[in-house]
Amino acid sequence: MKIPFYHRNTDFDEVLFYHEGNFFSRSGIHPGTMTLHPQGIHHGPHSGAVEASKTQTQTNEIAVMVESQQPFSVMLEAEAVELKNYSMSWSTP
Repeated sequence: MKIPFYHRNTDFDEVLFYHEGNFFSRSGIHPGTMTLHPQGIHHGPHSGAVEASKTQTQTNEIAVMVESQQPFSVMLEAEAVELKNYSMSWSTP
């Protein structure tokens, strides 16, 4: 299975809602989690996911992705549940 899954968000904000399953391309993601990837911000599979994907032929996960050319607004209430280190998770080996 090839990851990262094909998509292009150079010019789009992207929100992902992880509904259920084993989200092997990102560590620390559990059902009910929602992530925001603003326009132009690099985000790829987490460390080890590319290697692990080489032996997989399918995935067991359901997620919904919404992309928008207009920037998303984040409500103040989201700060209470924010994963504070998520934005730096790609810099960790």
